[in-house]
Formats: sequence, structure tokens, C-alpha cells
Amino acid sequence: MKKIVVALTFLLTGLAAWAQPARIPVNDLNTNTNTKPNNTTPKTENNNNTTTGSGELKKYSDPNGRFTIGYPTDWTFDNTSQGAIVKITSPSEGSSDQYKQSLNLQIEELKSAMTIEEYVKVNVDAVKDLMKGYKEVSSMYFNRNGARAYQIVYKGKYGDMAFDIQVKQLFIVASSKAYILTYISKEGERDAFETTANKIFNSFKL
Repeated sequence: MKKIVVALTFLLTGLAAWAQPARIPVNDLNTNTNTKPNNTTPKTENNNNTTTGSGELKKYSDPNGRFTIGYPTDWTFDNTSQGAIVKITSPSEGSSDQYKQSLNLQIEELKSAMTIEEYVKVNVDAVKDLMKGYKEVSSMYFNRNGARAYQIVYKGKYGDMAFDIQVKQLFIVASSKAYILTYISKEGERDAFETTANKIFNSFKL
């Protein structure tokens, strides 16, 4: 269980940088840097990437065969981060944009059998302890591509943040692995990328 909490702490710790005034948007939850341009070419050895038409998503296939996911070509794609299997970051909305919306995927090898309900409880309980003013917006269990899944949306504040964030997470437990797909945005502000983020979520398949 410790590893799960550590993973969540990593996810939320990086968000503290968003609470500080910034000259440039932050797009890296691990290093808090903004050095990758929007057209960064991802490391995609043997992944059979294919590009679709305008407005559609480019497909990324995990080289280990665990999943596929789509992403827009104008978003920054990174599969070299130490903190996440995949990170997908929105483009800047202008010079006044102090952060970029971020979507990332984490995968955990489960050492013992866990149900999706058990895994979700550990994760959500950890989030409640980490976030101030935690409030659940929506949640549901459902079947997704032959696996039991759970999706939750919640909001709150982490650390010394000056504003609340809204987090959407998809949990899937399958083949002794737990998958957590997360999208983070600023709560209460119109999210111009929410529709695109939903398309990315829907494209994710095991």
C-alpha cells in the first residue's frame, strides 16, 4: 500500500508549482521545467504510431503491449518521465497562461490480488488525507473493454496552492496491474481542453 500512496504524493507534489507566480507555464510534474516545445517528438521505438486526420488523435502503442492511447499532435507527449509511464500536456493558451493542463498514466504492479474496490479505496483515502477541502464531484464503477473500472472527479487544494484544482481519474485493475489515468485542471476556470481530455480518456485501451 505504501507504493500507492507514494505515487499519489508524487502526482500532487508537482502541482504545488502551479500555485506560484510563473513567467512561463509549467508542463512537467516531475522537474517543474518548461523546456519541451509543443512539437517534441516522443520516444516511440517499435510502437507502431499512426497519425489520423485533422482533429483526430495520434495513436501511441506501449512497446510492452500493455495499452494504447491517443493524443492530439499539438499537445506535448512524453513517455520518458520517471514519474509516469506517459504524460500528455496541453498547449499554452497565451502569454498569461500560468500553467498547462496535464494528463498522465501510472501503472503499478500488484504484488497481491486486489479488487478494483480495494484499490480505489486505498487511493481515494490517500487523496483525502493529502488535499485540503476535498470534495467529490462524481464517481462511478463500470465495465470498460472487458475490465472493471472506476472513474472519479474531485477537487480541492494541495499544500500552499493559491487555488483549487479539479482532478479526473480513471482506475482499472487487470492482469495483476493497476492503471491510473489522471487529468488535472484549475477548478472554477473554463477548461478549453476538457473535451480533448475526454477524447484522450476514451481512447485509452488495454
